[in-house]
Amino acid sequence: MSEYDDVDASGNYTRRRFLGAVGGGAVAVGTSGFRLPTARAAPTPTKHVHHAAPGITTHFGRMFERMPPFASPERRGLEAALVEIGSPGGILDAGDQLAREPAALITDPSLSARNPDNPMHTAGTTFMGQFMDHDMTFDLSSPLGRPASPTHSPNGRTPSFDLDSVYGAGPVGSPEPYDHADRAKLKVESGGLFEDVPRMPDGTALVADPRNDEHVVIAGLQAAFLLFHNRVVDRLRAGETGDLLEVYTEARRLTTWHYQWMILREFLPLFVGREMVNDVLRRGRRHYRPRKGEAFIPVEFQAAAYRFGHSMVSPSSASSSTSRNRPWIRTTSAAGSGHRDGSSAGRRSSTSATGT
Repeated sequence: MSEYDDVDASGNYTRRRFLGAVGGGAVAVGTSGFRLPTARAAPTPTKHVHHAAPGITTHFGRMFERMPPFASPERRGLEAALVEIGSPGGILDAGDQLAREPAALITDPSLSARNPDNPMHTAGTTFMGQFMDHDMTFDLSSPLGRPASPTHSPNGRTPSFDLDSVYGAGPVGSPEPYDHADRAKLKVESGGLFEDVPRMPDGTALVADPRNDEHVVIAGLQAAFLLFHNRVVDRLRAGETGDLLEVYTEARRLTTWHYQWMILREFLPLFVGREMVNDVLRRGRRHYRPRKGEAFIPVEFQAAAYRFGHSMVSPSSASSSTSRNRPWIRTTSAAGSGHRDGSSAGRRSSTSATGT
């Protein structure tokens, strides 16, 4: 068998090779939640509790340990220079006319002449990237503006795409998001015409990661994975897989594999190209090569490389969900500086939705 037998005629990695070589190892962490020896007190839904499987690091780390910083935090003039870079009219200001109506920012390209849409990306690409980020990093302890060692900074997520942001610690360790009448399934609710994440009476989302209820799009993605998992449970039971543990474990495995497949086949090529994806799959990684059982999220990725996603957020986005048959528009526009959060940079992700 040649090294190309697992690549199809178009040069793409085949599903057989992916599921055999990548999926099994990555999802092994994800299915551990059902095997916790004892039930624990249910955590407050809005607070995160880290659940790491044996052999998985619970902190961040560095890929390039000997690389010096670009500048010392104490360097004179550094803070002023950074403020200038991010100030209105600075090099990071995209110049979007944020004082205009949200809908106009979508329909009139001239309002974002220096910040055009990427014709290769759909509007959902940015939010999928945000969902993925919530699946691999959650830093609750590192203070802004104060140096901290990555190896002493706990990561509240497992360092793999295993959907622990959806499943938490499983039906035993994180029982709240699961259907009490069928522990193999996750709760799905509806606040109207469309599916929604489960919520408490006050509207607080019952989700493994509270960030997945920051806005309507990310909550919709979370609900989509809940629905997908439950449909897989039904398919497995239709095939006479009846044991509760077996059904849950296999449904989670298949859901996670489909998620990883989307990342590998659709998301990554949008940014690095199919050729590079295939090259890494064939030849392996060159820089990020942790020892077995010691995977971690490098700060070079978490706090630097993957931050490019913030620059992808459009000044305004429309959802297909409706309220009183009117579309919901997410926007960063506000009076004064034009930034809802008071920031001075260009395109920024907002934390609220405004109806139009």
